[in-house]
Amino acid sequence: MSEEQGQRKQAPKKRKGSTEAVEQALLRDKKSYWPFALAVALFITLLGVVTHPIVFGVGLALIAAAMIGWGLEHR
Repeated sequence: MSEEQGQRKQAPKKRKGSTEAVEQALLRDKKSYWPFALAVALFITLLGVVTHPIVFGVGLALIAAAMIGWGLEHR
């Protein structure tokens, strides 16, 4: 056997453009607190169903704020 048959040639690695790599790193590393805020608002709303209508209304307002905040979040 010749030496070339025993060795595998490595394909050249594709390099992403620097802009694409930076964008992906920013998207991957950024954490959002809006899902947690929405969960807390939902809990307050459900608590308001059991306790008092004012608590329910505050919860609904917080749900609206959390949904808007999450939707307007810059990525």
